[in-house]
Amino acid sequence: MSTANEMKQANLLEKNRHKVIRRMALWEGRLSRGRLMNVLGLSGIRASQLLREVREENPNWLEWDNKSKSYYVTDAAYRKTNVELKAGTSELSLAAYLAEADIHADLAPGAGPVTVAPWAFSHVNPHVFSRIRLAIEQRTRLMLEYRSMRTPEPHARTVEPHSLVQAGRRWHIRGYCLETSDFRDFVLGRIAKISMLEHKAETTSAEDAKWSAVVKVRIQAHPKLTPGQQDLVRSEYFDGTAARVHSCRGALLPYLVQELRLALDVTKELPPEYQMAVENIEEVRKWLFPS
Repeated sequence: MSTANEMKQANLLEKNRHKVIRRMALWEGRLSRGRLMNVLGLSGIRASQLLREVREENPNWLEWDNKSKSYYVTDAAYRKTNVELKAGTSELSLAAYLAEADIHADLAPGAGPVTVAPWAFSHVNPHVFSRIRLAIEQRTRLMLEYRSMRTPEPHARTVEPHSLVQAGRRWHIRGYCLETSDFRDFVLGRIAKISMLEHKAETTSAEDAKWSAVVKVRIQAHPKLTPGQQDLVRSEYFDGTAARVHSCRGALLPYLVQELRLALDVTKELPPEYQMAVENIEEVRKWLFPS
């Protein structure tokens, strides 16, 4: 007889399968029994059963196409999910779909009509990643042998980490550095050695003012672009609106500016190298250029 816990786990697995199927449908445009069998490794009977369950849960999502013998996603489904995706409240993101579906990296054997080209130059060491995560969970200090652009030779840093964050292309530790008596970022790829210390952390993320601060940065098309080019940028990045207001942690704003290549001085940082710019530069200046 199944225990209550086993039944709960089974229900969670089924709910997760339903999410996978909805994500696949949304980003591929249609669903078929054969596709579910290939991706999820299901029997034909089980694939048909799951299709029926997903259709019953989402009655306005799918419509049958007799010619292709598959279900196509309706316009109503796209209207609803587009609103949720823009609001950040949807579980059906493209990133989640790419992680689940049989999408191959560019140039890899088996690459199909959809490929990803991550250009992952920054390698994340699993041992380093796991030590940091454990230290955060257990609220202990870390001893790093670290290298930086200012001091490229390995040197010791004692850190009380509170967060692991991927900012753009690289992963960082955010935490309190005892050597500088300040909250700092440390790039994982620049850690030569790492060890967990028994000493408990004495600081928390609540004390990290730059991390706790939520900054609203207003991003606009670069004013030096032609009117037609500005309209193109607004259409591509802002859904046709004049600008986009993005909320960002104060500590991460410099990475956002770097990743999106946002101009901070529109008289010197010019197109075509810069297509977008920070409009409310005076409001966010202290997070970009700390005194």
